[in-house]
This record gives sequence, structure tokens and C-alpha cells, in this order.
Amino acid sequence: MSAGLACQPEPTPSKSDTGGEEPLPDDGEEPLPDDGEEPLPDDGEEPLPDDGDNPDQLCPGPVEPDTSEVAALSLPARTVSTVTGAYYASNQRSTRTRVVVEGQAALAIGPDYPSSVTMALDSVIDPRCCCSPIPGAITIDQIGAIQGAIDVEQTGPTTFSVRVSEEGTSTFEVSGVIAVPEGGLDACSAYDDTRELPVTLLMTVRAARPRWQIQTPAECGASAVIQSNRPLPITTAAFDAAGVRFSPQNVKHPAVDVVGTGVGLRVREGGAPSDIVATGDGSVVITAADGGASREVSVIPAARIDAMDVVFALPGVAGSVRTLVDGGTFDGFHRTGNRVVAVISGLASGGVPLCSEARTEDFEVTSSTPEACAVDGRFCESTEVPPGDMLTRSAEVIADGTCAVRVDAPAFAGGAGLDAEISVTLKGTESLIVLTP
Repeated sequence: MSAGLACQPEPTPSKSDTGGEEPLPDDGEEPLPDDGEEPLPDDGEEPLPDDGDNPDQLCPGPVEPDTSEVAALSLPARTVSTVTGAYYASNQRSTRTRVVVEGQAALAIGPDYPSSVTMALDSVIDPRCCCSPIPGAITIDQIGAIQGAIDVEQTGPTTFSVRVSEEGTSTFEVSGVIAVPEGGLDACSAYDDTRELPVTLLMTVRAARPRWQIQTPAECGASAVIQSNRPLPITTAAFDAAGVRFSPQNVKHPAVDVVGTGVGLRVREGGAPSDIVATGDGSVVITAADGGASREVSVIPAARIDAMDVVFALPGVAGSVRTLVDGGTFDGFHRTGNRVVAVISGLASGGVPLCSEARTEDFEVTSSTPEACAVDGRFCESTEVPPGDMLTRSAEVIADGTCAVRVDAPAFAGGAGLDAEISVTLKGTESLIVLTP
């Protein structure tokens, strides 16, 4: 539905490449197993594991490697039969005595998708009444004005089922009443004070038989290359017969067939295509099972990575990230954290950029000036840093002086390793904000 939740605020970690990778410091806890839980409904992704010591999911603990790899696998379509979400009131159509909502939904039709979905008119948000839904329970009392190849039937006080049989656009209206509690509209001058506020939903449903495409992020370029033991950087996109993209709300992802050449494949139970992890040195071809287009992803081991870009910075707190330049002197810090962090802004092989994330386990972070900045435990706080993948090892700034930090990736470049380092002079460090690992 076009009305999403109002006023409310990339990949499951995989096992590291074999050889050359430094494990995270032992924190005394066993690695977290895969719990096999269903992904969250909003994006199809499962939350990253909690490492126990640090609940921030930006910094998960090590995960026990999964050795159950196969050369090919198929994922069935993942569908949903209930579409939920709050609706926004229309400023143009609403009156002082009636709330009018304009809603939209897109549904996929076909043998792999639910022929009927359940929707609900259980809350309405009017921005003129601030952020919370208009208080009071809604009761539907009428469904009508049905136009198009669609059947609509009330199934509960706030719910109704929708069944589409043909491609095209259909419309209908749902009417009811909000039982507003005493004082419920005191903070909202858009409506007359009443205990029963009529509400009407004007619903438009677009139905189509999807033609699926397998896509990779634009930054991957024409040749999608990832490091071994990383999730495939793929998403699925639906298009109608006219080639217009749409997002069916009754489908999380289509059925896909995945075949590896020179690589092993694994995916957690209930996982999406973007959860598939490829290990080895070769390629993977992903095809939408309903006849959609294929996409190939190349997979390389850590040893074939021959270039990396590293940015060193002091994290920003409320908008003041400071990027550090080798040999520079930095003073006068404002809203800046007391840690030198390393951000991997790019990895490449043979001049081709990788489109998989960099992981801390591939890198070593050291300081040759512990009297000024010392590397300690994992830093996982959600702060502002330059674009890229922040390593969770960082150097705490302890005092004014020269701070020299080095990043090594010993498994890269055929085992010869790659490195980057910086040496800066920091003054006035007492004004830095303390960030706790």
C-alpha cells in the first residue's frame, strides 16, 4: 500500500576466507549458531547475530563456518498473504467531519503467488495531527464502489480480503467509523470534536504477472565480482508486460535457480537470494525460475585481491566526521569521537572493483604510538564515518601527539599482503567525545 508506516525512524555475516585471516580476539563466548528463524517481514533479511558483549548489531561476533555447501540450489518463491501498514489521511479530500484516505497496492498474480491477500484498515495518520495515528478503534461498516477484475470481502472488524483475477487496475472503497476517545482530538484542529469520526479508504490495486530480473548494485558495474565467502550482491525486481517496474507486496522474492562453477553455495533456512553465500574461485549464475533473465557473479579468493583503498577518520557525532590525511595536524575538534577508525572504501582485483563488503576478519589494525592512540577491542558504535566498510578494530585517542595507525590485509595479493598507514598529529584531544568499544 502506498501508505507506509509514518513517523517511525546489507548482509548476514559469512565465514571468512580460509588462510591469512586473523580471528577476532577471544571474548570467551562460543560462536553464535544460525538459529534458522524466519527473516523479518520488512526486508526479507535476518538480523545480524548478537555477540553478547556488545548488543550493537553493527559488530556481530564470529559465526561458526557452515560447511554444508552445494554446487547448485533452488529457492522457492517467498510470498505473503497479509499486507499491513498505517494509512495517511488526504489533506485535499478529508473534511472536518470525515477522514479520507487514498491507498494503493501492487499485487503479483500467477500460480506461484497468493490468489487472495488480506488487508486492514486499522489505523490512520493525519500529519496535521502530528505523528501518531488518530486515536480510537476503527470498525468497517461498508465495502463498495468496486470497479475492475477484483473481489473484495470484509473478513473482520478492520480487515478485508482482496482477490484479483486479471492484470490491470481496480478500485474500491472501504468505509467505517473511528471510535475516538474523550479528548482524542484535542491536539488536532483538522477535525470537529466528536466521538465517532467517519473514515473512507479509496483503494487502488494494480495487478500484473511479474517478469523478474536479477539485479546487482550499480557500483558493481558490468562485471559483478565478489570475494569468496560473501553473500551474493543481488536483488530481484519485477516488471509488468509493458516493461514498467512495480513492487508486488504479496511477494518477498521469486523462485530462483542458482548454479555455481568452481564454487560452493550455501544459504540459511528460509533465506532470500541475497543470503546465498558463494565460496571458492569461479562464478555463479542466478536465474529467476519463471523464465526471467539471468545474472552472473564472479567469485574470487582473498589472494586475488590486489588493491585496497583505506580512509582513516575520527568518527563524527551529530555530523562532524573528520577525515585524516597522512602527515597532517588536526586541532579544534567539535562533535568528534575519540577514535581513529579505518574505513575500507574499495577493494579491487586486476583493476575491477569488488562489490562485496570488506570484513574486519581480513584485516589487522595496529598502532605504533600507543602512548597517543592505542588499538583496543571492537568498536561497533553507529557513528558517522566516510563511505565504505568500517573495520571494527580502532585506535582510541589517549593524548595529544603523533598517532600512527596501520592496516594490514595479510591474505591479499597472493599472500604477500596489502597495507595502508597514516601518521597524524592530534592536538586538543581533550575535547573529543569518548566512544566506548
